[in-house]
Amino acid sequence: MYKPFIRHDNLRKTIEELLSYSYENTPDEVFERFINELKHSYLIIAADMSADGLDFQGFEDEGKDYGVLFTDMDEFRKTFSDDESGSQPFVFEVYKSMVEGNFIDGFIINPGTESFLMKKDLFSYISDLPKFDYNSDDGYSTEELIKIRDSIDNTSLERFISDPSNIGKYEELFECISKSVLLTLMVSREDMSGSAVDGVIKIEDPDNPSTLYKDKIGGKYATAYTSQKKMEHVETGMNNYYQIINFSFMTNFVLNEDMDGIIINPGLENIILNRDVLLEYSSLLEKTCDDSRLNSGIFHLFMMEC
Repeated sequence: MYKPFIRHDNLRKTIEELLSYSYENTPDEVFERFINELKHSYLIIAADMSADGLDFQGFEDEGKDYGVLFTDMDEFRKTFSDDESGSQPFVFEVYKSMVEGNFIDGFIINPGTESFLMKKDLFSYISDLPKFDYNSDDGYSTEELIKIRDSIDNTSLERFISDPSNIGKYEELFECISKSVLLTLMVSREDMSGSAVDGVIKIEDPDNPSTLYKDKIGGKYATAYTSQKKMEHVETGMNNYYQIINFSFMTNFVLNEDMDGIIINPGLENIILNRDVLLEYSSLLEKTCDDSRLNSGIFHLFMMEC
């Protein structure tokens, strides 16, 4: 992830809420929300890369060694200049491994602001860390993705989300999603159709001009669709394409990017899965809705068919 774009506003809110309670009186739901936000974080460590690994900045307290983590580069620069320390972003699994491997006794988050100390015992509460596998050696080929696209039938899911009595039945919804194939909308200011072969654009350049379309009404939401027809009404002012998604992977991406949630078929059935819901059910989603072979879909754009 590009460091200037890293934000953890939701994590910081949970830290602020935690700090408003004494340790003994912290409500379980507040602590659980903090742990879930932490699991999906991409915090920045004050450290330089060397041939031997990470040479990180730290401090000692009561004979224990702690590293220094930051929610964003603004917070980093409250404590260090670029000359004083390097800065490296990692998924939280890296920091948990450092503590469990006894390389360090814990971390402090944002010493210039919240100054939140995470001691070693806190890490014992953190399990079921999310997957961030952007590439899969056994991912579906272009030809296989085309066959999947051509055989999509989400009738059962569409029937479920069209019934108002199913609102809030998240476990049943995710069970339906696990048996479905969802799409997401991608946009580009550049017309990429010249690169299409059989209606598919293979993304080989990491700096390709397409980006994920986000619905920004009431927040910043990723969008998912049960068919191409369900996205045809969306006006973006740009060139529209779509991708096949691994719904579990998209969930982790949304949480990792500090977004507000996912909307299924926005403007139509308009099923809103807000951040709290995705955090609560993220582990279940990985167990029921994760097809890692679909992760190769992020390297393919489908042309919108007329």
